[in-house]
Amino acid sequence: MPKTRGLFRKYVTLIVGLVGAALLASGAIGIYFAYSETRAGLLALESEKARAAAARIEQFVRDIERQLVWTTFPVQDEGPAGVELRRLELLKLLRQVPAATEASYIDGDGREQVRVSRIARDAIGSGIDLSHDPRFVRSRAAGAYFGPVYFVGESEPYMPIAVRAERGGGVATTAVNLKFIWNVITQVRFGATGLAYLVDADGSLISHPDISLVLKRADLSELPQVSAALAAGSANAFGGIRGSAVDLDGRSVLTAYARVEPPGWTLFVEQAQEEALQPLRSLMLRNAILLVVGLALAVAASVLLARHMTRPIEALSQGAAAIGTGDLEHRIEVVTGDELEDLGERFNQMARDLRALEHMRRLKRFLAPQVAELIAEGAASLQSHRREVVVVFLDLRGFTSFTESFAPEEVMGVLGEFHEAMGRLIVRYEGTLERFLGDGIMILFNDPIPVPDASARAARMTMEMRTEFARLADAWKRRGIALDMGIGIARGEATLGTIGFEGRQDYSAIGPVCNLAARLCAEAKGGQILVPESVRSSVETVAEVELVGELTLKGIARPVAAWNLVRNRE
Repeated sequence: MPKTRGLFRKYVTLIVGLVGAALLASGAIGIYFAYSETRAGLLALESEKARAAAARIEQFVRDIERQLVWTTFPVQDEGPAGVELRRLELLKLLRQVPAATEASYIDGDGREQVRVSRIARDAIGSGIDLSHDPRFVRSRAAGAYFGPVYFVGESEPYMPIAVRAERGGGVATTAVNLKFIWNVITQVRFGATGLAYLVDADGSLISHPDISLVLKRADLSELPQVSAALAAGSANAFGGIRGSAVDLDGRSVLTAYARVEPPGWTLFVEQAQEEALQPLRSLMLRNAILLVVGLALAVAASVLLARHMTRPIEALSQGAAAIGTGDLEHRIEVVTGDELEDLGERFNQMARDLRALEHMRRLKRFLAPQVAELIAEGAASLQSHRREVVVVFLDLRGFTSFTESFAPEEVMGVLGEFHEAMGRLIVRYEGTLERFLGDGIMILFNDPIPVPDASARAARMTMEMRTEFARLADAWKRRGIALDMGIGIARGEATLGTIGFEGRQDYSAIGPVCNLAARLCAEAKGGQILVPESVRSSVETVAEVELVGELTLKGIARPVAAWNLVRNRE
């Protein structure tokens, strides 16, 4: 009791003195982080809208480019028949691309051969010299050309697109109405002031909800966010968030932008900062009120809180001691509705985690680590499925005569040394130990956890196994034990999953690839690593190989060409 009263007095003194300061500090930190997170969230939202709108515009331009490429196919006859074919393809382009108002084909000498239009008369064989036209010159040099935006009738924006023909040096061009882009821009609306606009590589306004600004050819390159985005160029092609900036009216705005490649435009999404942060101001006011009320209540409740803290602390102390002695089934019951209850639950969670770790440790003694972890997680990937895998079989030579000549204890000791040495390499190369087969081992790569370069991993692992086995074999030879090892590797699709019954299940692979690896292993002489063509072609950069020949393998209808992995190239 005296110790309890002393602890009680300490709690009362500390809580009354510190809670006020703690609440004030907590409130200030909370407001600061709320401001930072709210601002970051708004910028992230704007960035996402910018990326989405930029992607739609880019897709629009790319689709037209792809359709235009189809009109550049080579024709056998460059005479009237060929020109007519060109005309039909250009008419098909106008039907399939509503935004295209005009299309033409320029031959390799820069002469216009045919032109079709929605708003003017078609022209066939006009022969107009366009050899110095940017559409011809730039597309011939770069493969594709996306020209500057121009206006027709001071109301509708257009952009020329040209692509080079693969053969003949000709160029197909089209004029694209950019009204679709204006529709995309006007759909980006949020709040009262949130909007989007699009500028070209020079900072000139291309599209804006206020069409009058576009018709004025407004130059936005002096705005800080536009200037910074243009300076970054394609280095930030996937969209970058700019911090605070100003709009044309001089208001402070939150701005994000995304690149549109092609044709090298930049799309901005922005919202007035005053509107964007208005919810945060209300939150800050509410937090201030709650802080004042919480401070008053904390001071009043400190005495009651201290009175109730000694009992749960004692329960925590006893629970921690029980868990420390290994009683992982012990549960701490603390019902206070505060941090002490959270602490008790954390102790309980720690005990559950320790039980899970112990369970995992036991599973890993009998299963491959990857399979054990997936079992513990209840992963769906352990259900039956098909996947390409690399299967490795290794088997001891001379094991039967060894078991007949030596005591069981000696046999089990040798097997233990063999499995220990091979197991370390299996773990290092992230293979899945499918099973021990007495004096053999079956290993999988690329399942249940996918790995890159599965064939190369298997090759490196088995060549290192051969080296490690040679060291073991020398030691055994001095004890009068003559053993050798053969290895087979195969790659192909297999059916994988759990097999067995309710009382006992294993994770296994079934399929011809397993049979092929086992048969190659059986054919391998001591020190050989036999692989079929499907594996050899994947490991030539890793290992030197030598042709063994075509082998007739049991259970496989056709002879199999086999190679031996001689040594590691690395």
